Amino acid sequence: MGRRFALALAAGLAAAASAPAPGRCNGPAEPIHALAGGGARAARVRGVVTAVMPGLRGFFVEAPRARWDSDPATPEGLFVYTGHRRRDVKPGEVVVLSGRYHRFHGMPELSRADQPVRCGRAGLPPPVPYGPAGDRGKRLGMRVRVAAPVAVDDLHDFGRYGEVRVSTGGRRRAPTAMTLPGPGAAGIARAETARSLWLDDASTRAHPGVLALGGHRFDARHPLRAGQRLAAVTGLAYHAFGRDLLEVQSLRRDAGANPRRSPASLHLPGGPRLVSFNVENYFNHARHGAPFPTERGARTAAQFRCQTRKLVAALAGLRPAVAALQEIENDGYGRDGAIRTFVRALDAAVPKASYRFVDPGTPRLGTDLIAPALVYDARAVKRVGRVAVLAAPPDASPAIRAGLKRPALAASFRVRATGRTLTVAVVHLRSKLSSCGRGLDSYTGAGHCAGARTAAARRVAAWLDGDPTGVKTAAVALAGDFNAYPHERAVTALEASGWRRLPPGSGYTENASGGVGDLDYVFASPGLAKRIRGATVWHGDADEAPAFGYAGRPACKGPAAPFRASDHDPVIVVAGGG
Repeated sequence: MGRRFALALAAGLAAAASAPAPGRCNGPAEPIHALAGGGARAARVRGVVTAVMPGLRGFFVEAPRARWDSDPATPEGLFVYTGHRRRDVKPGEVVVLSGRYHRFHGMPELSRADQPVRCGRAGLPPPVPYGPAGDRGKRLGMRVRVAAPVAVDDLHDFGRYGEVRVSTGGRRRAPTAMTLPGPGAAGIARAETARSLWLDDASTRAHPGVLALGGHRFDARHPLRAGQRLAAVTGLAYHAFGRDLLEVQSLRRDAGANPRRSPASLHLPGGPRLVSFNVENYFNHARHGAPFPTERGARTAAQFRCQTRKLVAALAGLRPAVAALQEIENDGYGRDGAIRTFVRALDAAVPKASYRFVDPGTPRLGTDLIAPALVYDARAVKRVGRVAVLAAPPDASPAIRAGLKRPALAASFRVRATGRTLTVAVVHLRSKLSSCGRGLDSYTGAGHCAGARTAAARRVAAWLDGDPTGVKTAAVALAGDFNAYPHERAVTALEASGWRRLPPGSGYTENASGGVGDLDYVFASPGLAKRIRGATVWHGDADEAPAFGYAGRPACKGPAAPFRASDHDPVIVVAGGG
């Protein structure tokens, strides 16, 4: 009997709390759209609760459709910030609120609000289109929908802040992956930015424990990948941290648009494979005492073990006869060096291979923190000739010194099955991230150090023309991370001198903030080009969220192991014996 009484009392109190308060509901309240043009002030508004979002510490209210004005530039909604105070409101309730109206970093907001006065229920206002970037500020606080499907573009902030960048009309591409640097590239950059928008997980929490968006949960085995399509996206228009955000309530995901494919599923023709792979800072810190944290790679021993497993799983699936690697820690070739540590793990994972690395015979390869490396399967190929290194001489031009800060490494191999020889050189040209100065930077779209990259590419090509390994083969491959998109001079200069870029299509190996594009290539000499049987890119890294890399929340074993082994996709080329 006591329990029944308690339940009845609780139900009565709840009903009383949610019952309309006619006297207070009929008082004066100004339209929400009337607040848009003014500054911070006290305000009393009436609206329908459209969403409660504890992760943002508040809820959204919007004027009923019948009370909207005729000016599309004035938002009809706003965010009510409650902080840690509890406000038991539900979507669909009509409330009257008094508080302080202001714009918090650009977002219309009512703060210091009193307890809402409940005034019954109403249907939710219909979602309005969430369109071009210039119109999004006019929808802040309102229920919105994205009419057309969008493509997932950028997952860099997904694991950090629950934010995903998407684009209407397909994925964004880096401008100089589409056209020459200059006004055309600048126009593309503006157009690509205008059609992108940010989706958010309705929370300000950094590094959320669960990655979720629009009712879907994601992890390393069931990820959200760049290139997948999202449709019927609805939510609340919000602004924070300098971005217009759509706080997503619902969406449909087309995971089949860009599904994961294992390295073994590439279906390439037979023949020895050359793989070029930027391995994203493989550092074991052998030369510096305590091994972790490292300057650029793993922060802990556990991260390093995961990084090794991921990279080994990827390369073991690709089965290269020769691998041209970049971003190996430049800590020597001794027992504890990064390259020896990695090759030992790779060799143990592939019983039918015998992987070794090319030792240039020097304590280190140049003075940079990272260096390129060559790895080969001694059962598939035999190293022949000299090991050659191209470094910038002291009297070289500023462009060559900057461009060859990391020396190039070359070696020749004889394919055991055919007896044919092949010379492979690996480079890692200067990045776009820091200035080279002295007129070497581009301000027309190619980025910092564009002149240094071009000078280095030409110098390496001339070096290879001189047969640095002494093997006298016409089959030469120049592989690596060129940090240049296909229409930039570091690439076009090589093509103009007869080198064939592989893969030849308009693909991508990296996903940066400007969009996807190729930065990694294998260039084939005319003599090698005649022997090429196939070339492709394995999209196992660039489309994956950094959150699932070795420094995030990775799955280091099982089906998810090879994915997000790096931030670059490997390029695979098959050379025949003809």
